[in-house]
Amino acid sequence: MSLEGKAKATAKNLEGKAQEAIGHVTGDPVDQHEGKAKQSEAKVRHSAENLKEKAQNFAEGVQTRVEAAAKNVAGKIEEAVGEATDDPTKVAKGRMKQTEADALNAAEDIRR
Repeated sequence: MSLEGKAKATAKNLEGKAQEAIGHVTGDPVDQHEGKAKQSEAKVRHSAENLKEKAQNFAEGVQTRVEAAAKNVAGKIEEAVGEATDDPTKVAKGRMKQTEADALNAAEDIRR
């Protein structure tokens, strides 16, 4: 959640609580209702910030998965070329790329 967005929503909530409390003390129903409305607005803002955060996390997860898939394919190709040319260094490098891809996927699994 963006810190600025969260702070604004919290400030709006506090403002609404204060206005509602003043309305109770003074007996002014308009202040009470406006205070409650500001608190509702704050809830909507918090929800919007949470949604933004979830969308960002999803996009980052997709990017990580795509990078892992590309690394895995490149590793498989390099391993196959190494086996075809009898080059153990290429085989090892290919397997290392596949292991890196597995590590990226595992890290993403944990993050979820």
